[in-house]
Amino acid sequence: MNIDKTAVIILSGGNSSRMNYPKAFLSIADKTLVERLSSIYFELGIEKPVIILNSILFKEEWAKLISKLSISNNVLKNNFTELGRSYSISLGLKEVEHDQGCFIQNIDNPDISVGLLNKMIAKLKDDSYVVPANNGINGHPILLGKEIINHLKNLQGYDWILKDELKKFNRIQIEASENNVLMNLNTEADWKIYSESIQNKSVQLN
Repeated sequence: MNIDKTAVIILSGGNSSRMNYPKAFLSIADKTLVERLSSIYFELGIEKPVIILNSILFKEEWAKLISKLSISNNVLKNNFTELGRSYSISLGLKEVEHDQGCFIQNIDNPDISVGLLNKMIAKLKDDSYVVPANNGINGHPILLGKEIINHLKNLQGYDWILKDELKKFNRIQIEASENNVLMNLNTEADWKIYSESIQNKSVQLN
């Protein structure tokens, strides 16, 4: 798979209820989490990430913040969050061309590397998906081949579950030496640990 034939959907359509703050707008080093993730994919060579945000974030103070984001033109509004994750994925896939592969990137799995993403692209086949794993445990993000994408686009309704649909296709698992592919930012405690680790890395580099 060529990088020119690869897209990414960044999912942030949830309510962030356990975080008590929109995950997309959590900030480290003057950059929001959604901008931080987008910059990783920019570095990879994907210039137009598709970003799905909960419609509630387009109101009042959040709307002003969205307009100031460097990636604001790539943002899609999810007006039907009650339909679940499958609706967010379907909404994003409408922006993916028929001959592209696509990363499915959750906003709460932010600690990824360009090196790992490149390895995933190199392994992808049209009828397969690639998943990184650490010590046998599958992590994030996943990379879908174009046959899977076309399959998902043709599903009726939004009551399907991605994990179940993927069972119909070939899985390619690659080993990720660091357990960051297993990270999930769900709570304020999770965010505190993650943000402190990033700040510590920055201090060490300086």
